[in-house]
Amino acid sequence: MNKKIMIIVFLGLILISVPVIYVQGTLLSLESQVRQHLITEKNIDEKTIVSVDGVVGKLPLYSVEVIFADEPDVKYFYTEKNGKIITLHSTLKPKGYEYKHN
Repeated sequence: MNKKIMIIVFLGLILISVPVIYVQGTLLSLESQVRQHLITEKNIDEKTIVSVDGVVGKLPLYSVEVIFADEPDVKYFYTEKNGKIITLHSTLKPKGYEYKHN
């Protein structure tokens, strides 16, 4: 009986941990892709990127929030679609504000 409980607990832990590991791996991969996209394709100096954080949302399910040193109060959101990194949106600013990284 004790052995059965141990097996059930072990299987329960596996069932819980597999999705968590999958989501974290997906977010880390997307963060890396976005960072590379910004540095290589957008020619943004890596020093100006303050943070790159993966986010689980509604649609798209996975996106990345990026904050730049020259615009610390604006968050830009990127995702991957059909093998390409695309800009989703940024935090809203007053009308007439010129975003630096669109």
